[in-house]
Amino acid sequence: MTRIGRRRFLRGLGAGAAALPFVRLVASSRASEAGLPPPLRFIGVYHPHGIAAELFARREGETETSFALDYPDSPLQPFDDAATYGRSFKDNIIVVEGVDVLSDTNAHNSAGTILTGSRIVGGDGGLPWNSSLDQFLAVENRLGDATLVPSIALAVGSKQLSARETLSFAQGGVPVSKIIDPAVAFDFLFRRAVVGADPEAQARAERAQRLGKSLIDFARGDIQRLRARVGPFEVQKLDQHLAALRALEKKRDVLSLPSGCTLPVRPAAFPRLERHNGGEPYFDAITDLHIDLLALAMGCDITRFGTLVMNDLSYAGNPLGLPEDNHGAMAHVYSASAIGSSGHPVGAGDPATWKLLARFNRYAYGKVARLLQRLGEYGILDSTLVYASSDMGNPATHSTRNVPTVLAGGLNGKIRMGRRIQYRSDCPLGTWCDPDGSDYQTVPNNWLLVSIAQAFGVDVVSYGIQAEAQYSTGTLPGI
Repeated sequence: MTRIGRRRFLRGLGAGAAALPFVRLVASSRASEAGLPPPLRFIGVYHPHGIAAELFARREGETETSFALDYPDSPLQPFDDAATYGRSFKDNIIVVEGVDVLSDTNAHNSAGTILTGSRIVGGDGGLPWNSSLDQFLAVENRLGDATLVPSIALAVGSKQLSARETLSFAQGGVPVSKIIDPAVAFDFLFRRAVVGADPEAQARAERAQRLGKSLIDFARGDIQRLRARVGPFEVQKLDQHLAALRALEKKRDVLSLPSGCTLPVRPAAFPRLERHNGGEPYFDAITDLHIDLLALAMGCDITRFGTLVMNDLSYAGNPLGLPEDNHGAMAHVYSASAIGSSGHPVGAGDPATWKLLARFNRYAYGKVARLLQRLGEYGILDSTLVYASSDMGNPATHSTRNVPTVLAGGLNGKIRMGRRIQYRSDCPLGTWCDPDGSDYQTVPNNWLLVSIAQAFGVDVVSYGIQAEAQYSTGTLPGI
């Protein structure tokens, strides 16, 4: 595969990569004026290849609130790297150890379980049973109704809607289409929402706004007149139309954006976008653009719910110096100790493989730190929850136990950040799990999904579909 020099690469991007404006948005201005807390936002992030648990885990002598992130080979180092990301996010994250993704399938198909909490039905080609948390909140509970775009699903390098590469699912486990082109993401988020500085464009938008309001007012008046002349069943239908008009009016009000929210430059086209089709050398820049566009859209209150499916850097000469085959030559060679093997290793493990995998983990968390940086710049970090995870813990054994779990942001103080939480390993150290499962215990990510839903004000006690109700019912202790 062709290597691309930095200057040539940036020329290929044009102005798109550098032109996203740095503005101090007042995205919560409407809420502040009304004396309300800022609106809550949610972003789910997936990264492949599990985790180097030996370097991810809390170290000896550390506690829930007293810990370091900048030790040698730390995957979590970007969260405490003020030189790169403008500030430390150590007090804005929770690192969780011991959460299990109960997908009941090969771990590579388990991305679809992260936000659905559902077993994957049908093996390699299977899908979850129910909707993902982002869609449950934004669509089914209508928390996305207040914005022009209720939710958005972004991805890097693959349009596939399989369980192994998808985070967002509608009701019944139907995959939500992903946008992999930053230019298309720009159009989807900003073309209808931000008018720009051109006087003629502003005048056209104002005329359209007045016309739209007139039509809505006329339709509302017509419906109100009809209500007095029809029976109860027809009144119910008319009331549904009124509710739809009120929702449409809210969408139109979105055009009145916070001060300082201006139209960014549309990203330039990439020569290739897809994996196995030459897109790999562009994945890093595509990821950055997706992050910047998503954060800005949330800062402008165009959307409050989004997901991002990241990819790896499997190509010769990648900037991390990783093997060309990240999957086979990095993830599959990971040789875990007791920490990375749920307490029952084959041997002591190979530290060289831990460092190799940790290098990619650090890259992935660097992208999450970039997202936190952008959300902080736009003044909405403390009202947002970012949930970053993977489809497996130990990638060499395809284990769905002890998946890496990082929460970031704050949700207006509903979740206390600045902590490292450990749950007991599935099998006690030094033992093997009994064949009948009597020694097995689990902390399912379903409990975390219930906790997040409750933090958003949704009254649920269970989330997802598991073989046993205890795995999908209840909240995550300590969160």
